[in-house]
Amino acid sequence: MLVTCYYDIYGKPERFFEYASLFYDLGISGLPIVLFVDPSMVYKFRIFPSTVHVVGLPLQEVELYQLAMSYTGELPNGRTVAKDTKEFYALMNAKIEFVKRAAALFPADKYMWIDFGICKIFKNTERVLAKLGELEKRSFTKMHLPGCWSFGRPMSVDHINWRFCGGFFVIPSWFVNRYFDHNRAVLRDFCTMPQYKLTWETNVWTVIEMCAEKENMVWFSADHNDTMVLNC
Repeated sequence: MLVTCYYDIYGKPERFFEYASLFYDLGISGLPIVLFVDPSMVYKFRIFPSTVHVVGLPLQEVELYQLAMSYTGELPNGRTVAKDTKEFYALMNAKIEFVKRAAALFPADKYMWIDFGICKIFKNTERVLAKLGELEKRSFTKMHLPGCWSFGRPMSVDHINWRFCGGFFVIPSWFVNRYFDHNRAVLRDFCTMPQYKLTWETNVWTVIEMCAEKENMVWFSADHNDTMVLNC
């Protein structure tokens, strides 16, 4: 089961159809998808088949999002100012909470997080969708995450660490709550301890891998293209 979300964190409702068009091929694929959106937006997704389970959820109720939004310090020096806002970091760090909420609503043996507009970076979307169909039938005992960098590179909260790509991962159901707890603990430290900052979710995941869960986080080499899915 795929999990994703759409929230207008930049306050640009006029761009909805642009984003929706990026989701379209995934949405009509027939793959089971749990899509979290603001309750006011649920009706806009009625064009998609019943395989897309649209769940209205205000961001005010998303714990990791609110934890990040409570951060009052400086944002990373290496960010792109227009894109990498506090709201952006907050939503990116909430990915595992959306998976956890999907698991509570739709029990399954595994879940696959996929970014809402990820089709923008695919060259052969049809092939990627076919691969997602194959992954839907596979069993996973460990988390699988695509990434660009080998293990052990230094991590700075001021710059994005591409140990993991961020836009896709597969996680077995037994590991969901445990991984959520790790994300919450590291994010809380980053938001409250003076030597850290609110930062990219891939940086958080890098810390979790280095310090706690390398055995259960299976990295595979990929780039920000079709290989994020095809190489799994």
